[in-house]
Amino acid sequence: MRSSEINKILRKIIKEAPVDYGDYEERMHPRSQAKIEDPEGIYAKNRGFRKGASDVEKLAGKRFKEIVDYVKRYYGTDRNLTDPQVKRSIQMAQMQAVSQVMGIEPRHRELLRDLAVEIAAKEEGWLPYAKNMEQAIEDGLVVKEEKQGGVEYQFDFINILTFLGEKRINPNMFQMKPKEMKKLELPKDFSFDIDDLTPEEERQLELEKRHVINALIQGKGKRGQFAYQMYKDRLDAIDPRLYDLYNKIMGANDLMYFTDEDLIEALGGNAAGAAGKMDGDEDEDEGGGEEENDTYFANGVIFPILLHELFKVFSTPTSQSQWDNVDPGIAQDVVDKTDSMENEPMNFRVGGELVRKLKTLLPDDLILVPENRVYMPFFEQALYSVPAEDFLKNIIANVVSDDKEDNNKVKRRFEELYKKAKSEYEKYKGNGEDDDYEDDEDDILSQLGL
Repeated sequence: MRSSEINKILRKIIKEAPVDYGDYEERMHPRSQAKIEDPEGIYAKNRGFRKGASDVEKLAGKRFKEIVDYVKRYYGTDRNLTDPQVKRSIQMAQMQAVSQVMGIEPRHRELLRDLAVEIAAKEEGWLPYAKNMEQAIEDGLVVKEEKQGGVEYQFDFINILTFLGEKRINPNMFQMKPKEMKKLELPKDFSFDIDDLTPEEERQLELEKRHVINALIQGKGKRGQFAYQMYKDRLDAIDPRLYDLYNKIMGANDLMYFTDEDLIEALGGNAAGAAGKMDGDEDEDEGGGEEENDTYFANGVIFPILLHELFKVFSTPTSQSQWDNVDPGIAQDVVDKTDSMENEPMNFRVGGELVRKLKTLLPDDLILVPENRVYMPFFEQALYSVPAEDFLKNIIANVVSDDKEDNNKVKRRFEELYKKAKSEYEKYKGNGEDDDYEDDEDDILSQLGL
């Protein structure tokens, strides 16, 4: 056998290696694992994943083991979580925890709602870290109003209408299917010349970029739903029983995305929460006119699910910078294909670890200094505006890679984007060289799509 044929076989083995469980007894549902290992999956063929399905399996496998570890911790067991008897026991304990929480929360709904919005806004950089929600409202940084049976929080660039157990979630909305579009066949290892892209080539690159952005948004939601753990004292002051109950509920919920494929396929997503942009008819003020800011909604049956949806909402406006200089027709086609509940389970499975890995490579000044979180929306806006092929091949692929040289390359790139983010923030605050910030065609408002 020729060496070229041997190398081809080796590359195929590397790219299609099964999920590595290490010394863990637990196993994913066979169909969940099959979707993760699928060489034709939405991430396996993505340019941000150089090793194809192997990279997908690595990210999803690490996330699965992380979830197993914290579910065992929350439930106080060292037994195999996917043993049918243990699994039923956890499901029953989760249902009991949900029942307890739904009996406790209504008495503290507004305190919990304020805390959820405060946590998500702070961690995502939309609210100064030193302010709590009460102070932010008193200082005029946030306006809070009752609307449409929920409560709306109005920030500088975005309004969020929240529901915490007041509004039933329609399960039919989780049955959406993406529009079918003709698949673009490309040569292996094809590299686009950005100046000579056909519409189909541009659409394919933007589609792959959008899948990655969706994984990051959904991954931030999954990690954000546990952000209350950093505010345990605040939660304990409301009711000390809630912390442990939330850990059990959300831990078992995360495990479900790897071990209960039948339920996931039936729902297509998480039927206990929902988030999105209000349409034109709903996005109106009390006088009947349109709101000055875009309005999003976040609906959670219980507090940590609302928190999950809020992290997604705060991540959405910055993602619109992907469409800078992209043909609107192509942008709409890409959104129709990618932004579907059918894709959410894989977004969750890949996104949780992708977000964690990316965060470890961001500048320490941005991550470790809480006061600097205000730069985060500007950083994300700069990141998502990077042209698609560059974004995938030189940023995401180097984040996914375990090679230290690749990681160092992307760390340097993130430092450059962080400098740009700080400059844009200073201009927004009126401290930069450009005093006419509102008229700058590249200002943050227009780039955020607001």
